[in-house]
Amino acid sequence: SEPIDVPKPPLLITPVEIIPGISYSSYRLAITAVGIAVVIGLYLMISRTRIGMLIRAGASNREMVEGLGININRLYTLVFGLGAGLAALAGIMTTPLTSVQVGIGEEIMIVTFVVIVIGGIGSIRGAFIASIGIGIIDTMGRFLLPIVFGFTAGPALASMAIYLAMAGVLFFKPQGLFAAG
Repeated sequence: SEPIDVPKPPLLITPVEIIPGISYSSYRLAITAVGIAVVIGLYLMISRTRIGMLIRAGASNREMVEGLGININRLYTLVFGLGAGLAALAGIMTTPLTSVQVGIGEEIMIVTFVVIVIGGIGSIRGAFIASIGIGIIDTMGRFLLPIVFGFTAGPALASMAIYLAMAGVLFFKPQGLFAAG
């Protein structure tokens, strides 16, 4: 029941000087690089390969894909395994920043849902753009809103900012920013 701290890899402990006089965590840069590599890899796999074509077709019309002789259950199992592997990669990458504990993924689940809804369900491009936007809104909200509204109301407003952004997007574009595809 106690959290377990996981150390950062020894190669990624020392900060990197991005601009003279300004250092940034090399581990966080590595997380960013892995995230970008995963996004590019997923996009290329879904949009440029036969398996990606089958995944898109299976999501749109399961019966048609089965009618063409593709084992849709095996395809869905493959997609589930890929998703589980990516979730494991995310867990491995983030544990040195937090700690391993019961319910480790609970705090990110709601934010993930918000990103998917804003981006458009089924859209990788939408999820990528929405995640960048939500990250900026969350970070700027935590930084600016306590300054503007005071340190009593500011943190509460900052935690609501991403949900207000989701409500705004859903009001104007109920399908999300991008259609599936």
